[in-house]
Amino acid sequence: MKNQTKKLKDMTTKLGRTQQMLDVSEDKYRQLVENADCVILRIDKDGRITFFNEFAQKFYGYTEKEILGKNIFRTIIPKENSLGHNLVKIVRDIKRRPELYAAFENQNICKDGRRVWVSWANKAIRDEDGKVMEILCVGHDITQRKQMENELQLLAAAVRNSNDAITILDLKGSIISWNHGAERIYGYSEDEAKKMNIDRLIPDHKQNEMMLQAERVLKGDNIEFFETQRIAKNNRILDISLTVTLLKDENEKPFAITTTERDITERRRLEKEILDVTERERELIGQELHDGMGQVLTGIAVKCKGLALKLKDKASEEMKDALLISKLANKAIAQTRDLAKMLYPVDIQTGGLVSALKTLASTTEKTMEVNCRFRCGKSVSVKNLVEAKQIYRIVQEAITNAVRHGKTSTININLRLTNKGTVLSIENDGLDFPKLSPNRKGFGLKIMEYRTDLIGGYLDIRKRGKGGTIVTCTFPNRG
Repeated sequence: MKNQTKKLKDMTTKLGRTQQMLDVSEDKYRQLVENADCVILRIDKDGRITFFNEFAQKFYGYTEKEILGKNIFRTIIPKENSLGHNLVKIVRDIKRRPELYAAFENQNICKDGRRVWVSWANKAIRDEDGKVMEILCVGHDITQRKQMENELQLLAAAVRNSNDAITILDLKGSIISWNHGAERIYGYSEDEAKKMNIDRLIPDHKQNEMMLQAERVLKGDNIEFFETQRIAKNNRILDISLTVTLLKDENEKPFAITTTERDITERRRLEKEILDVTERERELIGQELHDGMGQVLTGIAVKCKGLALKLKDKASEEMKDALLISKLANKAIAQTRDLAKMLYPVDIQTGGLVSALKTLASTTEKTMEVNCRFRCGKSVSVKNLVEAKQIYRIVQEAITNAVRHGKTSTININLRLTNKGTVLSIENDGLDFPKLSPNRKGFGLKIMEYRTDLIGGYLDIRKRGKGGTIVTCTFPNRG
């Protein structure tokens, strides 16, 4: 009897210790669950919430008193998420076949109506017969991740479906990404393009220009709306507006280059038509000034001189007026001829570009009251009339900009041959050329760039070391 009593006492002691250990373990478990940095909840087989930890209360905005015993569908789970998925059906499936939804992501709704995304880990709690009695759910807020994924999907769709060519290159120029716009503009499929280097798209006369632009990009400069040319698969030369950006990782180390390229071939064709029409109008006005207005003024000068001779014997004031009118008419004739030469540089057709530029420098000194000098290498010759006209207009525009905007007093024009091609430079001592963004370029500068492109050259404009501006146009030697 004593032995049985002792055994019973020992068993009671052990049970007490076991219960105490269970209580401690349960307390630790509850503290762990309550202080967890994630949503932890339990729902019964009917969808009622039986446990809702402190993090869940803060996350959803419900107190424990408000939420316990409530159905999950009338509180934190909407009937459908923003993607149109039926969440009621999905949660019912979880209760029937929880093993299929051990990991699951869905949209939830907070007390204030906000929609959030939660990544769930679900575990079924079964009775002795294996029936599901409850489901333990542990959730993490992935709203920000979902928003980023959505933004990335939208961005990817925008890039993929853009009408512009959007490409990504490695630092050696190999193509690693090629969108539908690039396929449409250049004619290469994505698979074909990914086996290519960007060099294949660059015309020979644009290789030097590309090297200069590549150096700028690798130094960290962004290139925006730069107008250049590319070669399509069918060997057609395309006019392109190019934007280039250097991509860097989180350590600011460059790893790739992205380009956006817009086909502006049709726009450039229309611009050329406008320039051609403008050139013809200039020539017509120049001819009219030289032949029509010049003859009228010459007639006035002759008549006034004759009138002065008739009035000579009378020594009258009228004779002096007649002589003055004749003198003014002759001055107007000279100015009209100078203007006519600037509008219609006949020297280009008769004496060539060099002769026309000499005349332009001389006329500039007379009409604009600045020092203007022209120097030319002995072997320089531009025989192509179209090229000569474009070069003449570039010089003319640079002079106009220097006088009108640069407040210059001296302009030096230089034409010389180099290993890189024929180099034309217009240097002035006025104000420094402002560093403008491409969308703020003046019309005159755009026209100079366009004329340079027409002759297969490239234009560089930078401030002079001693103050002022240097405009340099380099174009191929064609004789």
